[in-house]
Amino acid sequence: MSGKSNLLTIMSSVIGDYLNQRTDDLKKNIISGLAAGFSRLLVIIVIALLLLLVLATVAYAVMILLAEALGSLWGAALIVAGGFLTVTSILFFMRKRLFINMFTNLLTEIMYTESTDDSWKSFLLILVRDLRRNLNDRS
Repeated sequence: MSGKSNLLTIMSSVIGDYLNQRTDDLKKNIISGLAAGFSRLLVIIVIALLLLLVLATVAYAVMILLAEALGSLWGAALIVAGGFLTVTSILFFMRKRLFINMFTNLLTEIMYTESTDDSWKSFLLILVRDLRRNLNDRS
């Protein structure tokens, strides 16, 4: 009877160690995934700001060219504003595909990424370590 309870004690400690290790792996995956996500977000923000600067410069140049061709600065400004309104409405209607799905996929990838350690190998290594420790304690 003592052997069974001793084996159950070892198995429960092994399972506890295994669950702790899996929890630590999940925390590491979440942290590394969030770091990757925030770095991607920062890169996207920097690129977007640079593109907005370029877009503003190009829009001003197009407005000046249209103003010279049309003879009306107001007309040129309204044409450029209409172009911006068209692009904004296209982005608004495609927002789910462009933005929401991208962040959903990123968070899903973070949660379901397995660590580099094989979980069964880790479980068996913990089991063998505890069994060896128990045998060494008996001798």
